[in-house]
Amino acid sequence: MDDSPQADDDITWASLSGWDKAVAAFGMIGLAFGVGTALLAVLLLVLLAVAAASFRLVEADGTGTLFWGVALLLPCNVLAALFTCPLRWGIRLTALATRTKKVAEAVLSMVTTFLAVLFTVHVTPGLRVHRPWLPALLTALLVALANVGTRAMEKRAGKRAP
Repeated sequence: MDDSPQADDDITWASLSGWDKAVAAFGMIGLAFGVGTALLAVLLLVLLAVAAASFRLVEADGTGTLFWGVALLLPCNVLAALFTCPLRWGIRLTALATRTKKVAEAVLSMVTTFLAVLFTVHVTPGLRVHRPWLPALLTALLVALANVGTRAMEKRAGKRAP
């Protein structure tokens, strides 16, 4: 153990040796890949759950189509957010009650997810969906349910923390 008076908070990037900087850089790259892999795995699980729940509506040429859908979901989500972003700004600038603003933000989040799934369904190669609004609605509801569950768990953890 090092009993030096220097605290861990006082370490700066400039004070690290070349080896420490390399290890830190590799650690951050590994963390980014790990977070990205976990995010893609969750997206793939949601996609598989929606495809399984609406198996008569969704036809895919193979498993590669599902990976294409996951890869295209992020750009389609950005495109959908471009459509709903002015509405979000408008809601934030209004003099509505805080609770009303939160509900409106939640609804816009569901609309963004719904649009993102619709865009993804239409641009994914090898994917045919007969009534695309049904899987899109199911996905939006699943994401909303996940958000509600996450908030409930955060509140419970906040109550337990001293």
